[in-house]
Amino acid sequence: MNNTCVFCRILKDPKHLDHEIVWEGEKYMAMKVIHPETEGHFIVFPKLHVSEMTDMPDPGDFFKLVVFLAEKFTKKWQAPAYVLKLNNNVYKLENDPMHVGHIHMHVMPRHVDGVLRNL
Repeated sequence: MNNTCVFCRILKDPKHLDHEIVWEGEKYMAMKVIHPETEGHFIVFPKLHVSEMTDMPDPGDFFKLVVFLAEKFTKKWQAPAYVLKLNNNVYKLENDPMHVGHIHMHVMPRHVDGVLRNL
């Protein structure tokens, strides 16, 4: 647990969460993002604070879960496809307003009439 990490703070006190949790398990959580790039855009992250995929106890389990959730929710939201984007050790600068420092993967459903922004 890292007290400066937004994801760790969410895990510590989820009632202050501005995001909708779409799935939660023992090791991982998935929630919608505040500024989605597509309708249904959500992120999946481990509950263990790690910044790099190589530091994860089982990165294969994480990736399998992300694909499972991507398939499940894109079907639920009637999207024919999805895009995955991994944030691995991306925001290490403490003075960066987008600093996260906690590995996470974006799942962006692709809708027939929708476009991805800012990729």
